[in-house]
Amino acid sequence: MGMHWLKRPVGRARLLLLLPLMILSACGTTTGSGGADVFCRVAQPIRWSAADTDETIRQAKGHNAVGRSLCGWR
Repeated sequence: MGMHWLKRPVGRARLLLLLPLMILSACGTTTGSGGADVFCRVAQPIRWSAADTDETIRQAKGHNAVGRSLCGWR
């Protein structure tokens, strides 16, 4: 009872395919809030100058808004 499916070739093949995935998934790590945690550790506010284009300034402001929201930048 219980493991009769292993006697079938299809059952063994599935097990052989799933076993590496299960082992690899056990190696994964989580870091609190995921992407926000990583972002706050590596990102810094972006400053711009008058020589930058409007699009560049818009993108920098968007980046900085995310940093204020997620990381508490001032």
